[in-house]
Amino acid sequence: MALQGLLEALERLGWLRDPSVPVLGCRGSGKVCWRVRGDYWLAGRYERRLLDTLARLAFGADPGLRDKLVVFHRVPAPSGEYAAEVFAEALRLGVVEYSRRGWVLHPSGALASLAASLGAGVVEARGPGPRLKGKKIRLSPESCLGRRWVIVGSRGWVGPARVVEADGEECTVKVKDMAPQGLKPLPPAELDAAVERNAEIVGGLASEAREFIRRAYARVQASQGRVYVAFSGGADSTAVLSLAREALGPERIVAVYADTGMEYPEARRHAERIASILGVDLEVVEPDVDPLEEVAKRGLMTRDDRWCTRLLKLQPLRRFYSRVGAKLVLDGARRWESTNRARTPRLGQNPLIPGVARALPIHHWPRLVVQLYLAERGIPLSQLYHYGLTRIGCIACPAMHLYEIHIAYHLHPWWYRKLAKAVAEHQGIDEAEALRLILAGGWRREGEPQTWLQQ
Repeated sequence: MALQGLLEALERLGWLRDPSVPVLGCRGSGKVCWRVRGDYWLAGRYERRLLDTLARLAFGADPGLRDKLVVFHRVPAPSGEYAAEVFAEALRLGVVEYSRRGWVLHPSGALASLAASLGAGVVEARGPGPRLKGKKIRLSPESCLGRRWVIVGSRGWVGPARVVEADGEECTVKVKDMAPQGLKPLPPAELDAAVERNAEIVGGLASEAREFIRRAYARVQASQGRVYVAFSGGADSTAVLSLAREALGPERIVAVYADTGMEYPEARRHAERIASILGVDLEVVEPDVDPLEEVAKRGLMTRDDRWCTRLLKLQPLRRFYSRVGAKLVLDGARRWESTNRARTPRLGQNPLIPGVARALPIHHWPRLVVQLYLAERGIPLSQLYHYGLTRIGCIACPAMHLYEIHIAYHLHPWWYRKLAKAVAEHQGIDEAEALRLILAGGWRREGEPQTWLQQ
């Protein structure tokens, strides 16, 4: 398949029923096909358990998705700061969203139908079946007692209805969606089945990426010398490291891990393990300053002032690449991750590291392709993904989602207490207040160091 056809396929996601697996480009899935515009991926253990918990709290029935293949699709958040659309069981199950108050579920009619098939109660309502969607209806007060959501049914259709008003005399709900009654769970499928059913598209993308690496190597280095891969141990850079090894051979590849002093302890260990599995050399570069001392002097980094990247990562990398005479660096940046990365050319000079060309072999891959590519080769993912993290670089970063900050704190509270001590020293506040403000997350978006303290 030509590259343009592959790119068009990546904008559609389908789902087979037997086996119950997602398929890129909707191949063989018939009408079970959705347009995807943001990044999408196989949900990890944390995300699947989260979905089960939210569904159980909403409807009183456990959909059992923790043992199934589930895909999350990043979408704009309705009211919080992070949201993902959820697909499983050949159905769109709704949206999960995170705000400062925690996770919430916006269920679909399909999820309500699944829950009803698994024993959740259904309140019969008078109305025109599927056309109840979007309408407010009244139910008996006992139907809503202590509930935020109820499942309403009418003429063979069911759907989730949010309780908007309830007292001892009546209950008013708003029906959010409707779906045919009787939708049932599908038998679970293994990851290997998803790898097999997507092998043609993933294989085509991998083949194109390897050829791109060879062309970049010939153009920049005349096919001479060693090539460096920016390597964090995360899924994207691991895929690029593996592709480079396949394209050029392990003897020509050097993985470069930038340890800023703010990395997850697990991340460096995993990076060392992957380099050993792939049989490539690993170079670790480190800053010559202490990151927490810099926080105490400068204050927390923000999205407008990422001094951490300049001082802790780019300066050591510039010194290293200058010393070894590097000409080409392969990077795992993907266009699905952000607007800035979408605008980054696939091959060009790196403005942050002058004199070194940067190539992005998987620039157009969604995360699902990365996962399937690595699974086919038996290359393990970092355990940090199973904890719910989407980024496994720095343990405190202005690019993190709020829920990731909270996960990182629960994984390594000792590190956040050290960070709070540095922030307290810089701002002249006590450490408990500094920790509270760090976990509130407002510092990520503010350009002026003092303003986030006022939130």
